[in-house]
Amino acid sequence: MLSGWSLEYGVWKGRSRRLLGRALRASFFALALFGGSCREPVPSPIRIGYSPFPGHIFFGMAERQGFFREEGVAVELREFSSFPAAVQAYEAGRLDALASSFSGLLQLAQRMESVKAIALLAYSEGAEGLIAQSEIRTMGELRGKRVGISYWGVGGYLWARVRERSGLKEEEVHLVNLSPADGQRAFLRREIDALLTFEPWLTPTVRQTRANVLFTSRELPGEIADVLSLPERLLRERREECRRLLRAYFRAVEYGRENPEEIARSLAERWSVSREDARAMLGGIRFLDWEENLRALGTPAALAAWRQLVENHRRLNIVREIEDVTQLFDLTLIRERP
Repeated sequence: MLSGWSLEYGVWKGRSRRLLGRALRASFFALALFGGSCREPVPSPIRIGYSPFPGHIFFGMAERQGFFREEGVAVELREFSSFPAAVQAYEAGRLDALASSFSGLLQLAQRMESVKAIALLAYSEGAEGLIAQSEIRTMGELRGKRVGISYWGVGGYLWARVRERSGLKEEEVHLVNLSPADGQRAFLRREIDALLTFEPWLTPTVRQTRANVLFTSRELPGEIADVLSLPERLLRERREECRRLLRAYFRAVEYGRENPEEIARSLAERWSVSREDARAMLGGIRFLDWEENLRALGTPAALAAWRQLVENHRRLNIVREIEDVTQLFDLTLIRERP
């Protein structure tokens, strides 16, 4: 009898332990589920897109140096093969912010509602240029020749300004619409006679081919600029994150000024070019810090210059009639720097 009772007790004890274990696991699961629902949801990263251009290097530097993390903002950087590809993602809602030329911003403002630029990133001072095969030495010699160009973004505006300053007429050349990468390949193969391009393709192509540089953005001071834009909704709903994003970005700009060789090395590695070429690329770009943004965007003289730039785009049929330039910028984050 005792042995039978012991056997039954052992069976009952084993069943009780299993039931208790299941109950505890269920309790832990419910607690975790309940506790998780009480916590604040983790905000999704702010997705910043851009096309290849050395002027965007400080976004990557802010990420590598941990500045975004230290400022408490989640950021996801996405580089696209071309500006049109980045614009397509932006319009489709797959990006939250876009670094682009000011010309690109004007074009975007005609396609997307409530796009606002929140910072001026850089001025180009030679980072774009019109180059020609070595036997072509003047603008006049381009007549009847094949010229490669990427119209979207800054390309269309630059080409219009080149023609305006040189007297060259559109119908006097054969334009070939090419992406920057395809344009470089076509120029190296001598399939085109001239190319309107920008860094990181400009400097290496000139060095490889001994091309003649007929025109650069250095001749248009203040007209070729890069900005960071985002939908007004994002600025309204995630204002503090946007502020922290800018704080991290401008920390990277300051870091770059203190460590120029590190920036050149990073750029050389990114584009597989020599350190000398990387320095030349950076030499054609003037990056702006927080205080320089205030001066470039917040004075009456600066505002008049931006209005003239918008008028240039309208006069050259790059954009249609557009709102006042003050509607394109939201300077509150720049002015409210903590």
